[in-house]
Amino acid sequence: PHRAVVPAPRSFRHRRRRGSMLAISVLLAAPMPARPEPTNAPWYKESPFYQNETALPSLRSERRPAEGVAAIVLSFNHRANIAAIAAALVREAPGISEIVIAEDGSTDGSKEEWPKHLRASSDRVAHTPDVHEIRAYNNAARTVRNASVLCFLQDDDIPDDRGWADEVLELFEHFRGERLGIVSGLAAEVCQIELGEQQVEHPKAMKNPKVTHRIPYVLDTAAKTSIPFMFATEAWLSPLCARRDVFEELGGFDERLTKPGEPGIGLDIHLSLRAARRGYTVGLHGAEFHRGVGGHGTVSDPAKTALRLKKRQDISTEIRTIAGCRWPPAMLARAAALNKQHLRIRDDAVVDEIDAKCLAFTSRPCGGHHHSGASSLPAAPSAASGSSRSRSRPPPGTASSEGSGA
Repeated sequence: PHRAVVPAPRSFRHRRRRGSMLAISVLLAAPMPARPEPTNAPWYKESPFYQNETALPSLRSERRPAEGVAAIVLSFNHRANIAAIAAALVREAPGISEIVIAEDGSTDGSKEEWPKHLRASSDRVAHTPDVHEIRAYNNAARTVRNASVLCFLQDDDIPDDRGWADEVLELFEHFRGERLGIVSGLAAEVCQIELGEQQVEHPKAMKNPKVTHRIPYVLDTAAKTSIPFMFATEAWLSPLCARRDVFEELGGFDERLTKPGEPGIGLDIHLSLRAARRGYTVGLHGAEFHRGVGGHGTVSDPAKTALRLKKRQDISTEIRTIAGCRWPPAMLARAAALNKQHLRIRDDAVVDEIDAKCLAFTSRPCGGHHHSGASSLPAAPSAASGSSRSRSRPPPGTASSEGSGA
């Protein structure tokens, strides 16, 4: 994976009561298109900018049992983690209703090990050897049966934060009116400020040190729980969760970003901006996993580092095509307004820092196009941005997480 994560200090962790999730219905969606729609049109000149007033369908129904989350785990040579990952995901039932393993060509016996720990009635292994995360995730998503939410995970993260899937379902249901379509459980970057419940450690080779500020807002629910959450402009992997109907409408991750076998740098930022283009909102939630178990190696040698830097430049170009710039001003304004309207501030200093820093991105043209509240084009996505699947791993003990995935 491309970035390491270490547990945050105790003061950084937000204690929250866990409540049981109400029933989740099945959302019957059309099959996912083979490829997303073309992205070379100046869509932001003709269409409403990140706004749609139509509420999304409820995920709850009294007529059907909970169908919840499909946990889709990218697997490559982390056999030692399999039992712990499977046990943690099974404990999340009924929040997690099915587990799909996107097995990407492991050579350490992972393919044979996974079935020993999965539930025969609901779980499965999807074999997609050596196509890397974008295609592996898409292929696995097409096998999902009844889940209404898809959460994309990695095999070097142990998803042992009890109740995280219930919280994701609660967020999607609570913010139907705000059209919440994509949620990160790791981190996001807003106006060059990195946010998340755990400190993200970027590979030193990428020369991109960041301090991860804790999520400055919480949602106080009717069940008297407090869920760390905020609306943002991008969502990083992993976990990266999407309403299934939204993911299918978007055609999944855009396979034109990479060739088979190449790392999917920026796949999650790209998905976030495409969702915003369709009038959906994007959010950040704190799933405090045990991350980077077994090491990572996305920048473990000069060739991988060079490839990663090239893919960062490629995704920067794609982001300009999709939205003009990484932090479109209309999207920033919408997220800020929703945060202040629906959430409780728990860290005024971080909110003030975000507001101040975003002024620079809402006062200048975005990608050279002058539209309402334009902003300047920022640098290419950070090293944390974009998922990247490496075929070699450094020694154990280095925490990491893929995604831009972020």
